[in-house]
Amino acid sequence: MGRVEWNDGLNLGIKEIDDQHKELVEMVNGVLEAFERGEKDTAIDKLLKQLKEYTVHHFNAEERYMEKIGYPDLGEHRRMHAALKQSVKSLQAARFHMEKISVKEVKELLSGWLVDHILRVDYKIVKFVKDGGGKDWSDNIKE
Repeated sequence: MGRVEWNDGLNLGIKEIDDQHKELVEMVNGVLEAFERGEKDTAIDKLLKQLKEYTVHHFNAEERYMEKIGYPDLGEHRRMHAALKQSVKSLQAARFHMEKISVKEVKELLSGWLVDHILRVDYKIVKFVKDGGGKDWSDNIKE
């Protein structure tokens, strides 16, 4: 099972958020690699905990940015963030209950929501700013 590869097409042009997205990709890859190597449960659980904590940190930063620019779909975006956090918690719970989880399932869950969220949901923030919506934060977005 391959790694999740970062590419420039995932860049939003907002340095702080792009840097955090790159870190999330690396963390997801760390979890996937630990599963593939058959690491001990404690090592995988530690990586999942770190991923969950960093996800919360990232979502909070992203939501602060949306508040600053007056993003109109902030409520919906927050609901999506909550669902994504719940996905990671569900994975942790499944591991706690010793449920058998394949590397493929983990990759589909983690990489799927991460890449899909960036491409489908986060790009709407950039479009909003570039279209002149909200407060003028467009100088934060690089072409």
